[in-house]
Amino acid sequence: MTEEKEIRGLTPVRTARVISTLVALMGMVFLLMQRVLSAVLQMATDGLNLGLARYNTFTGRMALQNFPEDRQLFKLLKDVQSILPTADSALTVLMVVAIVLLAVALLILAFPRPCVHVLVAFKILKWETGAADEADDASLRDILGKIGEIPLKKLAIPVGVVAAIVVVCLVVSNCHDKIKAASVDGAVDELQQQATTYIDAQRSYFAQKKMVGGAKALQLSDSLSTDAFTYKVSASRFLATSKVPLGNCPAGTKWYVSATVKGVFDKELQLYRALPKDTACAKLTPEFKNIGRK
Repeated sequence: MTEEKEIRGLTPVRTARVISTLVALMGMVFLLMQRVLSAVLQMATDGLNLGLARYNTFTGRMALQNFPEDRQLFKLLKDVQSILPTADSALTVLMVVAIVLLAVALLILAFPRPCVHVLVAFKILKWETGAADEADDASLRDILGKIGEIPLKKLAIPVGVVAAIVVVCLVVSNCHDKIKAASVDGAVDELQQQATTYIDAQRSYFAQKKMVGGAKALQLSDSLSTDAFTYKVSASRFLATSKVPLGNCPAGTKWYVSATVKGVFDKELQLYRALPKDTACAKLTPEFKNIGRK
């Protein structure tokens, strides 16, 4: 009996496995970079929203007018705001690169010999002297022809896995965007409904008493908190303050409706609806100024 000699060194299959491992590690590095950048981007977004909310208040505007440090900080916040869309696009690029690298690693692992032959054909690798087989002198067309002869059943599993990964990532991204948009739309609807309730109650009270009513007279809560807003009703004012960012509109943004009575003998109820000064927030609620108009 002849004993089989143990094959040592990097055979084509082992070489393919090493390359597959290196490519997979690169994919994991890109995936880690994407997750780290995502966390940093979230912290930057939160800090930006808090900063813009701070300067959207009366004291914040006073600070901008009187202190150069605040003006410099506000300019920095605006610069960060302009960079965020680019950073968001970078997240997508990193995710796509990570998926492609992991898919390539899976493909090399599933078909080690054909992949090594392709790398040799493109002169990325070369055979060791004396170790080449009949396929060493094959042309790229012959190599691709051999790859084309692989049964479809063998191709189905890796191709299916790669397709599933891509589809899952696209579905998750699409669902996240839809959930975010639905959440913003729901918050806007809630704001408009609360403002409408106040206006209707104020009009009803004025029709009876010819004066403006407070929360108790209007039979409304003087303070209400929901997931998206806090609402306050004072003697002549309805105030809504956002608790969370709504798209590009930062937390702490305010919408209000004020009520006054004009005239002495012929009294008239005047309602003033105010949009935020931030253009992103104003665009979010373009119909707020028309709430309750007949």
